[in-house]
This record gives sequence, C-alpha cells and structure tokens, in this order.
Amino acid sequence: MADSFLNNPPLYNQFFVGPGALAPGTPNNILSQASGANSAFVNGFANAGTFNSISLSNPFFVPPAIFNSTRMMHAPQYQEWNLEVQQGIGQKTSVSINYVGNHQIYGPVRNAGLNAYCNTNPIPLVAPSPSTCASQLGITTPFADLPLAPTDARFGTVTQISSSNVGNYNGVTLSVRRRFSALQIQANYTFSHALDEISNAGILPFNFGTNENTLNPQDPFNLRRYNYGNADYDVRHYGSLSYVWTTPKEKGWLGALSSWTISGTAFWRSGLPITAIDDNGTSTLSSFNLGITAGDPVFANYTGRGPVVCTRAALEPAFGASSPCLFGGTQFTGLDVPGSINNWGQQRRNQVWGPHYFDTDLSVMKNFHIPVSEASTLGIGVQFFNILNHPNFDQPDANVSSSTFGQIINTVSVPTSILGSFLGGDASPRLIQVKGMFTF
Repeated sequence: MADSFLNNPPLYNQFFVGPGALAPGTPNNILSQASGANSAFVNGFANAGTFNSISLSNPFFVPPAIFNSTRMMHAPQYQEWNLEVQQGIGQKTSVSINYVGNHQIYGPVRNAGLNAYCNTNPIPLVAPSPSTCASQLGITTPFADLPLAPTDARFGTVTQISSSNVGNYNGVTLSVRRRFSALQIQANYTFSHALDEISNAGILPFNFGTNENTLNPQDPFNLRRYNYGNADYDVRHYGSLSYVWTTPKEKGWLGALSSWTISGTAFWRSGLPITAIDDNGTSTLSSFNLGITAGDPVFANYTGRGPVVCTRAALEPAFGASSPCLFGGTQFTGLDVPGSINNWGQQRRNQVWGPHYFDTDLSVMKNFHIPVSEASTLGIGVQFFNILNHPNFDQPDANVSSSTFGQIINTVSVPTSILGSFLGGDASPRLIQVKGMFTF
C-alpha cells in the first residue's frame, strides 16, 4: 500500500491510453499518446491548470491513474476450529476423523474499476472519440453494469484497496494408520470445500500455468455478486498414502537382505477450479478505466447451467486428442461479440474444473553401520520421483478469445522435486536421483 501511494501523481504518473498504433513513429501511436498525456499533465499541474485546461491543450490527453484506500483498514482476522476423534484398534492400528473449519474476515481486496464506465455517446474532454464503449462492444443499449460516464472525470483508472474479502473452509479428514513389525502404512482422505471472493489477497496469482486467477472484482460495485465462489486452491477430494518398510538385521549371507529401507508416497486429488475469461472484452473495457489487464481479465458469459468438469480427454491434437471440454459460442461467449449481452454475463467465479492429479514416489536405501558411534549409519540408495512416469495435465485454456479455448495445452510438474520449486525446470517426467546419507 505504501509503495502504491508513493506512485500516485504528481510524483509518478501512470496513463491507460485508448486504441492506437503500436509502432513508434506512427502518428498518434500509444507511446506518443502516453508521453503527451504526461507532458500535458506535468506542465498543467505546475501552472495551476485544471482538468478542462489540460484536456483542451492536448486532444489525446487521458487523466492519470490513482491509488486509493478506504478510510478504515483492518488486519485480516481468522477464526479457526476443529474437532477430532481418535480410536485405537488393537495395539497396531489407529483411526481418526478430524473436522477443520475456518472463517476469514477483513481480507484485502484490490478494486481497479471504481471509475470505470461504458458510454454510448462521446463525452467531451473525457471520451470525445466517436468510437464509444458501446459501439466497441457491439451493443446498442447501455452496458447495464457500468455507468455512462466516469465517477470522477479528473482521473483515469482508480484502484482502491479495502478490507472486505471473506472466506470459508470446511473439511473432514479420515486417517488410518497400521504398524507391523517392519512395515508402517498411513492412508488419508479429505473431503473439503474452500470459498472466498479473492484468493491470496489479490496480490499473488495462485496459478502459474495456462491460466491466471482472478485478482479483482468482476463487478467493481458489487464484490460478492460474481466473485464469491470456489477458492483458487479448492481441492474437493484429496487422498494420500505413505509407507515405510525396513528389513530386519540378519547375520551371515542373509546380511545382504538386511537393513534395507523401502519407502514411498502416493497421492491423488481432484482438479482445481478456473473461470472462463474473455481477453478481447478485457482489452475493450480497459480503455474505459477498468484497470484490469490480460493477466486478470473479465469473465466470459456462460450460457449453460451448472459446473463444467474437464478431463484429459480435452488434450489438444499435439497430445493425441482433440475434444475440447469448453465451447465458444454455444457454451461461452465473449462480452464484445456483437449483439451478445450488455452486462457482465452469467458466470460465477471458479465454476470450471480442471483434470485430476496423481503422483507416486519411491525411495530404496541400503543402510550400513559405521563404527563412529552406536547409532551412526551410512545409507546409499536411489529415489524415484514420479516413478510411473505418469503425465499430469494443466487446466484447459480458459480464454474464450483463444483459438485453443477448451483444450489442454500444457503438462504440470510435481510441487517439489530434485529441481526445487518454481525454478523453471521440467520436473513432470520420471526423475531418478542417487542418494547418500550419513546419520549419526
């Protein structure tokens, strides 16, 4: 927040210009529009100019963007509760059922659309161009969910942060643990549901793959209307299995079979939710003070009912299939399709589900006693990450403006591997690591 306040005009000026050429040197290209708007604003501000006088001095002037906050800000608060029941079955087996719930209030929300508008007629000094918002969207009536003029014409995009995000989580975990003389096994299953309005405080996208997650309110004047839905990390079903088997110590030639440790994990989860979006509609509305970008676009219009589940059958032809799970025109439409809609459409956030995920790892270690201390050992072995070489696939392309809309175009890597996390290495195939470990 402090950095954003320091970047407000007149210390730092940011301008969102309208349509124009990209190439430098082309008359009225977007770079010259932004540069000219900055020069007009700096000179006008230094000489006690007004919005009207600055606008008249430069026909391509656009007002600067500004960052704001609500008057009262609160630190986020979380109420958490859980109830667990454990039961032993004999001496070697235990079962537990654990219910966990939490509720978030005062979560931060970044709203970049409070000065957005969609005009049907040119607005002198603000939007004098004959190409109005309505005409660019292909509608003949006003956009029902945006005003016809900016709330404050002296500024362009107004971004406000507030403490208005709420979230809820409820989950039940069933665990079973069994101990044998040389083998330990634990299995877990969780059924849960996480809901919120903005995930990760609207600061860091949760998804770094094919799609981006929502960081701004869809309707800038009604946060809950479209945004309250499944959280970006809502994993409805999750199952895991872990095991450790240590062979007993033997003497003589059987010693070659002793002191081996075989361990591994396997886990499966249901797919993560996404929202079908519309980059073309985003590009249009961003020219009218809706301060969202291609990385955080507006929602596409959903013409069907109920959630949509995408499986690996939606792989693009490069993966050997061509059956998209989302369809443009009949199931989802863009906001700028002529004659389609004149509002935000009929889609709540995160109602499309990507494919499930599965992975299993294995470690095989041979332990040798080292006469340094009574407990010192040297372990040498091999670790297998994704030992089955099982491919896992990302969510389908959720951009209705894209030629690959509804198709899965990427694989995904395991959360952690010998390559680390978020380092850009392809950890999706089987990886094998030779490991040595000294314990004392």
